[in-house]
Amino acid sequence: MIKLRVLPLLQPQRLFAALMIYNRGKSSTTTTTGQSMNLPRRSTFESKPIQNNQVRNYTSSTTSTSNNNSNRVFKDNYLDDSFWNFSSQGPAFAVDPANIEFIREPDDFYNHLIEGVKRATKRITFASLYLGTGKQEKQLVSEMIAACERNPELKIHILLDGLRGTRESPGETPASAKVSSATMLQPLYDQFPERVTISLYHTPDLNGLLKKMLPPRVNETIGVNHLKTYVFDNDLMMSGANLSKDYFTNRQDRYVWIYRTESIATFFDRVVATVGTISYHLGSKGAVQLASGSLDPVAQSADFKLLAEKRLAALIQPNTFYLPNNSKQSLSSPFDAPTKSTWIFPTIQMGPFNIRHDEVLTSYIFENVPADSKFYITSPYFNLTKNYLNLILSGKPQLDIITCSPEANGFFGAKGLSSAVPDCYAIIERRFLERVVDSGNEERIKVDEYIRSKWTYHAKGLWITAQQQSLPSVTLIGSPNFGSRSVEKDLEAQMIILTQDKSLQQKMEDERTYLWQDTQVADMELFKQRKISLWVKVLVYLFGNYL
Repeated sequence: MIKLRVLPLLQPQRLFAALMIYNRGKSSTTTTTGQSMNLPRRSTFESKPIQNNQVRNYTSSTTSTSNNNSNRVFKDNYLDDSFWNFSSQGPAFAVDPANIEFIREPDDFYNHLIEGVKRATKRITFASLYLGTGKQEKQLVSEMIAACERNPELKIHILLDGLRGTRESPGETPASAKVSSATMLQPLYDQFPERVTISLYHTPDLNGLLKKMLPPRVNETIGVNHLKTYVFDNDLMMSGANLSKDYFTNRQDRYVWIYRTESIATFFDRVVATVGTISYHLGSKGAVQLASGSLDPVAQSADFKLLAEKRLAALIQPNTFYLPNNSKQSLSSPFDAPTKSTWIFPTIQMGPFNIRHDEVLTSYIFENVPADSKFYITSPYFNLTKNYLNLILSGKPQLDIITCSPEANGFFGAKGLSSAVPDCYAIIERRFLERVVDSGNEERIKVDEYIRSKWTYHAKGLWITAQQQSLPSVTLIGSPNFGSRSVEKDLEAQMIILTQDKSLQQKMEDERTYLWQDTQVADMELFKQRKISLWVKVLVYLFGNYL
């Protein structure tokens, strides 16, 4: 009963991911290895299991010494093996590396959104947890209305989480009506109902007694749409950022633009469209109804999950290869693509529907980074799943991790029990460092904390250098953290970028070093200086696994 009383109050949005009041379904994994790891080896029923014996020993030579490289996409052994293992789980997209750019600042993120809307003539597709209700968000909606007026063929699809997107907050004045993401978008829909779709995803795990008992905000802990993808015609922006003031001003995230690449933009457009087919839709006068052909996620939860799995799994076709501007027909072989292509592997993770694509590839990455590579991870809410933790501790490469300091946590300075959130994560971070020392990894694994005056931190992903190189050849960017909520409860998506293009590698390195410039070393001496109350320690002891 203590858990039931305390849990909803402490951190409604994120803190105790599943509440564990309601924990239907276990991880759908298939292969058990050492150290209590239960790693998934396949993404869907259409993919083949990734086996350890598919990976070569990288300790000797970094590149192929064979004169016959006709069956290789990358000269580097690690990158080539990664390419084939990634493509065995889902589609791969050839991209001109000159069309990939990384954005650094939140205001640049906002400006790119505005400019993207202004340029679009055919399609605008957004997926986010929610849309804020401030001036910048109003301007974004106004620009969409103006874009529809200028372009009679333009269609707009916005996917938000139904729980978060309809949660109301006070208006600008005490006398004003309450506002939400849905009310913000109502004028856009009302003016162009034939060309605008507002989808509101509802998790099937919130049903029955929980649906009746849990109030707004608390109910979001059961599961949400957490996708962050933004499409403007044939341009795509992938990020971990939501559409609200903090993410436009002083909340550091990651953002990558892929320009003039129809195939990858269309893939994420289809992901959003597919989730839209199983979501509620906003109608006139605030009405919300199920999409045509869908099932009720509340009243028909089990059948809904089967339907969602069938539709979403169809997007992840293994061993399919696409040129930058042809999404309609896949290649029979990656060797039909330009030889100097960079490759992008989109990943999706939707635990409620047994879609474990991202988890499979992330596990593969954690398990197989060569010893003489450099490995970097960023996660604002650093609380690894047991599998990811064991893979990291049993790895060999030099690993640097960046997470947020308590002062850069989004809940720093909050009132009430939410004020405990930064200290909860600080305790978990300290426990990780203790595991690092106990496992003999203190010389190999380093943790830094982001700390910047009046800024918070929300960047997620990783970078890997190929063997004996100084610049990253691999980066992973998108919405997931590496914790149990991302794996089991929410809808997530990101992308793996694999390249040997020197210019793009330098861009990847510049982005990484930019994030690291506002950091402090996190070690046991730092934690000795932090005073954390006993009640916070008790809370982490009781609920730390559910953060």
